[in-house]
Amino acid sequence: MLLNPLTLHTPKTIPEAAKLFKELEDAKVLAGGTFLLNSLKLLKTKGTRTARNVLSLAKVQDLKGISGDGQSLTIKAMTTITDIFESPLLTDNFEFIRTVCRNISTTPIRNMASFGGNLTCRYSWTEMPVAMVALDATMNFMAPDGKAVQMSAEDFFKNNARSEYLFTHAVISKEPQARLAYRRVRKMSEVDQPLLSVCVKTILKGNQWSQTRVVVNSGTAFAQRDYKLEEFLNSKASGPALGQEAMDHLTTTIYDTRSSEYKQYMFRVSIRQSIEEICKSN
Repeated sequence: MLLNPLTLHTPKTIPEAAKLFKELEDAKVLAGGTFLLNSLKLLKTKGTRTARNVLSLAKVQDLKGISGDGQSLTIKAMTTITDIFESPLLTDNFEFIRTVCRNISTTPIRNMASFGGNLTCRYSWTEMPVAMVALDATMNFMAPDGKAVQMSAEDFFKNNARSEYLFTHAVISKEPQARLAYRRVRKMSEVDQPLLSVCVKTILKGNQWSQTRVVVNSGTAFAQRDYKLEEFLNSKASGPALGQEAMDHLTTTIYDTRSSEYKQYMFRVSIRQSIEEICKSN
């Protein structure tokens, strides 16, 4: 038997799933399954105790889909990475989400993996958190009593990707004027897992940077912003030297803690190139 004995729960509505999410003891949530099933198999192989309950969201149809109203984009938790990638709604500041989707593993995995699973699995290296923090997404949850609970993606990852409520969807505001640059460095050639990723987002007012977000995924900590670098970049004028000047204004602990010299170097290259890309786009 590939898995240890467990009880599989298959709710059909969001309120039912939210109630079970809170009430079940020793439980794991099954979204796309690409993380959880492999984890359960590996733990069994090692002789480690595994969850007694698995809460599958596969039959909750209201957790699937991506929609937009011209002002914002809503992505539901059980929407597959492939469905997000293929959506015609990914325009303006949403466009780089398509690149993030393309970077996630292989086509068979993207066909199964879910948006919510990538965000809430608590693996620190997954790709979607950088995108959601950079885009200032609002993450929506449902409590067992049916009450809606919201928090910013940034606050969610500051809390180590933990919530006592069921994640249902994310909402992202449309910002046609936003400029974004994204870099990702692969950890190894055999497995397409990121060593690091960086997203720089700003709104150029004339030639000046404003409302800048620099979001970093180090692979060893959850996605986080470099406030020191953001403060430096805001109100700066775009120019060929800005990327190099920015290297003196990094919050170095983000990039250097638990990092090899190669990783430290690639962080700096990725940030500098992202800033230069935005400068050239103006």
